[in-house]
Formats: sequence, structure tokens, C-alpha cells
Amino acid sequence: MIGAETFWDSVAERYAARKTPDPAAYDATLERVAAHLGPDHRVLELGCGPGTTPIRLSPLVAQYEATDISGALLTIARRRAREAGAANLTFRQARLEDDFGEDAYDSVLAFNLLHLAADPAAALRNMARSVRPGGHVITKSGCLKDGQRWLRPVLWVLQRLGKAPDVHIMSSVELDAMHEAAGLKIVETGWYSRKAGARFVVARKSR
Repeated sequence: MIGAETFWDSVAERYAARKTPDPAAYDATLERVAAHLGPDHRVLELGCGPGTTPIRLSPLVAQYEATDISGALLTIARRRAREAGAANLTFRQARLEDDFGEDAYDSVLAFNLLHLAADPAAALRNMARSVRPGGHVITKSGCLKDGQRWLRPVLWVLQRLGKAPDVHIMSSVELDAMHEAAGLKIVETGWYSRKAGARFVVARKSR
């Protein structure tokens, strides 16, 4: 089975070209994210892919740093950001376990990412470490134990063909418990794409 960086580099152009599968759910999610951002905020997004979300959200904050494991996806993201004139948006290649600083950001975001992590709980602990007390960790994650069980054997086959990434199979209950165990208090949840089993969570770090 190929590594995550190699996989995402290999599918970067196709992934970037695909249309948003549920635009209404995506827009609703970003509206809720925006409600927790401020014009003086410094934001970190993990797993930014081809840059669609950072380009949408960066005008709402002072500084927006976006990371991804894939250099190929970041090349696309940087090009799109230049074309959009996103002057306060920067990108860097990084892994979930990298050190992003302690209490360094007002919000740390990760969309459609935690279920791809080898250890989602550890990733959340690292995100919680990076956000300031009173700041927010905002995530949207696949919870395949809550639905779409038919997808699991399909994923198994695709993964062995190198056509799908590794996926951590978890439930919304397990996901919420990971947030709480990381020292985060959940303040908002939603299923903005229930058909895809994607759970949205806003959690605040204790002061």
C-alpha cells in the first residue's frame, strides 16, 4: 500500500479538478466556520488540498496559514491563491504530527481530514496544543460507522489497488470523545453532508 504523500501527489490534478459533490452543504459548513472567525485572527488549516477553502476563508481573517502533506496539491493551491489575490494566505508542506507551535493560532481547522489520519486522537491533541486558550478547533470528519457501511468493502478493494487512501473507520461518538479527551469543549455540531457521513464539530479550548 502506497504512502499518503505519494497517493495524494499521484491524484492531485484529478482531485483538484473535481467538482464539490454537495455545494449547498459545503457553503453551509463555511458559513458556520465564518461565524467563529474574526478580522484579527490568525488561522491554521491542516490538509488544505488544492486551496479551495483557504481562498474562501482567508479574506475574513488577518493571517491564514494552510498546510498539506502533498507538494503537488500545494503547487495547485499556491497558483489558485495568486490568481485570487489572496495576499494574507501562505502555504507550507506539513504532516499532522508536525509542531505548529503552542497557543499559536486563534483557530485550527481540518476538513475531511481526521478520518484519513493514522491516529485521529493524536492529531486532535496536536491541534489543541496549537490553538490559544479560548480559541477553536473546527473539524469536519467522515464517520463511516454511522452510515454508508456498504462503502467499507469498496474502500478495502480500492485501497489495495492504490486508488483510495487509508481511512480510519470511526463513529460520531468516538470522534466527539477524541475532541473532549484533547481538552476541547464541543460547542457546536452538525451533519452538513449526512449522506456522506461527514460530522462538523466546533470545539473550544479551555481558558
